[in-house]
Amino acid sequence: MYIIDGSYGEGGGQILRYAAALSAALQKPVKVINIRAKRPNPGLRPQHLGGIKILQKICGGSVEGLKVGSREVIMDFGEAKSGHYEYNVGTAGSITLIIQSLMPMLSLSNKDISISIIGGTDVKWSPTSDYMKNVFLNNLRTIGISAEMDIIRRGYYPKGGGKVILKVYSESKLKPITIYREEIIFTEVISIASNLPKHVAMRQVKPFRHFLEKHVPGEKSFKISTLGRDEAIGPGTSIVIYSKMSNGIYAGGDGVGERGKPAESVGWDAYQRFLDWFNSSASLDINMGDMIIPFLFLSDGNSRFSVPRLSKHIESALYVATNLTEREYKIDEKDGVIWINVL
Repeated sequence: MYIIDGSYGEGGGQILRYAAALSAALQKPVKVINIRAKRPNPGLRPQHLGGIKILQKICGGSVEGLKVGSREVIMDFGEAKSGHYEYNVGTAGSITLIIQSLMPMLSLSNKDISISIIGGTDVKWSPTSDYMKNVFLNNLRTIGISAEMDIIRRGYYPKGGGKVILKVYSESKLKPITIYREEIIFTEVISIASNLPKHVAMRQVKPFRHFLEKHVPGEKSFKISTLGRDEAIGPGTSIVIYSKMSNGIYAGGDGVGERGKPAESVGWDAYQRFLDWFNSSASLDINMGDMIIPFLFLSDGNSRFSVPRLSKHIESALYVATNLTEREYKIDEKDGVIWINVL
């Protein structure tokens, strides 16, 4: 049995998510200890249960310790079964973090699997649904994963109630890749305000629109939308700024509104995350840099990509992936960016 220390690095829930993802993908038994040991309220929280519950529903097998407050979980998943699955988080727990837990297994399953998930589509401390759809999944297609994601209804903190349908197809076949920074050919902004006046969505774009139009090469698209009760549960906002490069790779940044936070500040958050990548020579933004790691460790061959800098999430992803796949990696610094080599 493989042992993963949940207190490694920042000691957050991400280690558990990646351990579960790779345990299911590789069908290896894994024990995660010291779960969220460095958090004020250590152990499993309700938002950490969803991904593992769906993995067990699709793959079968056994899971021990899956309850709120648990500091140790033992997972031993079986083989995935094709079909359609449904899961309701019951809160505004992040749908995108659940998808992060599922995708490595789904990409190796050689099955047609669809999953309907109800919860939070755009919530704090997690990627927005538009980032997952337009950056994450588009990049996974580049490494051979055939998947699509439909955002049926938006859901925000605290009610949740959003709905996403994820479909992954059997023709998926992971392949290694070397990702370089190339010319930007297209940039899009998607600004959403739900059950709020349209000027809120417009103000989210205001801090940076002139910069994008003047200084970022390639075509531009600005989608500014307001959603009503049929399309979103409760009030909330989100924004993503992303670019497509000539090699088919996507990168960007996003932001999520919260009560009392000015719309301009939400847009500024996304803009700063976009600039963090844009002003560097890195091939991937910092968030995509950690989310792509499990897939490259699962592919058959060496891969290489760069990020503006190392993050705690990247370090945690490398720790889990190295231990469960028994592969190595090397980190180089060149031209002011960090190159990660999966060996």
